[in-house]
Amino acid sequence: MNNIPYKFFYWGPFVFHAKITPEECQMLLEEGKKCRNKSNDYRHQLAGHLAEEYQITDMKKTMLWLKKYVDTYVEGYNIKWKQGNDVLPKQKLETLWINYMKANEFNPPHDHAGDLSFVIFPDIPQELIEENKEHKGASQGPGAVTWMYGYGAHQYITIVPRMPETGDLFIFPASLQHWVFPFRSNVERVSVSGNLYDTH
Repeated sequence: MNNIPYKFFYWGPFVFHAKITPEECQMLLEEGKKCRNKSNDYRHQLAGHLAEEYQITDMKKTMLWLKKYVDTYVEGYNIKWKQGNDVLPKQKLETLWINYMKANEFNPPHDHAGDLSFVIFPDIPQELIEENKEHKGASQGPGAVTWMYGYGAHQYITIVPRMPETGDLFIFPASLQHWVFPFRSNVERVSVSGNLYDTH
């Protein structure tokens, strides 16, 4: 069993949160630099209103260390959460991309292909965290990500919002709707996402 510390939300879908290491963050940032060119432009496949979204082509390198987190998600779902069918233990990474989000860009409500999806935050600038803290409103605020399940009932949780920090990893069902609020700070918010498929 993997000794990965993690949390989950007591809610409909199983949304998993863990911290990756600084070394793993750096590996993602380096992979992103290699792919940050027009030939890897991935916007035509994505919902985001962002100028820079790139496909990461070397998925094997990332999956080598990501696998332990995915395995822990599967273990957590099947043992601690189980609602219906088990999640299969073997997951194949089919798509991987990196987002460089800048001021006034956003991701509208959307879901993903596949069975499981993840988002990793290898670089969240402190300026963005401060902007989020200063937000006056009922929503999570600038730069935050929100997952939504169900609509409008006040008696139960329908949304789970989180302001990410550097190193945060979230794994969730690919069909789960989510979105990202825009921000105004003159910084770059870097996230890496991917879709996993059960192998039969």
